[in-house]
Amino acid sequence: MAAALALGASAVQVGTALLRCPETATAPEWAAALNGLAPDATLTTRAYTGRLARAAPTAYLKAWSEPGAPSPAPYPDQLQLVTQWRRGTNEVDPANHWSGQSAALATDEPAGEVLTRMWREASTLIT
Repeated sequence: MAAALALGASAVQVGTALLRCPETATAPEWAAALNGLAPDATLTTRAYTGRLARAAPTAYLKAWSEPGAPSPAPYPDQLQLVTQWRRGTNEVDPANHWSGQSAALATDEPAGEVLTRMWREASTLIT
């Protein structure tokens, strides 16, 4: 956060930092996937929706990354296909495990404490 603000950003996206907070009620499997997730372990993918996003690796995403795997359909077609597959075979991850590259920094503290700490730490570095 401090680096982005110091470089002139007027805002910083911190959603991943809040995913393990109790208020989010993130699925236990998703929260576990974020715990200790290395920055280079996340994957950019279009496999869930057809739009580019970053997520924690799952068997489903790894299959889409295999050599020779087909390209996902464009949005919203891919989103509709994944929704149908989830209703039918249950062979698709039950949830999209979205994740930024700093997932390992996410904690199970209340969101207010996380944001207060982030702002305090960033403020000391940029003032």
